[in-house]
Amino acid sequence: MSLPDPKQTAIWKAMTGSEKYNLLAATVRQARDLKRMGIRLRRPQASLEEVEKELAQIWLHARP
Repeated sequence: MSLPDPKQTAIWKAMTGSEKYNLLAATVRQARDLKRMGIRLRRPQASLEEVEKELAQIWLHARP
């Protein structure tokens, strides 16, 4: 694995705590949206409730 570019490291260091949190929250929202789309592609007949239930199961059993 390669190290982050020094420019990126400088940007992260200059960010406030709330900016870092907002970036993290946006990334998690995007990941959930992508996973939701994947569930929809695999199970187009699933109801919104079924999709959300499957998404919750995936996130509950996720490993870091």
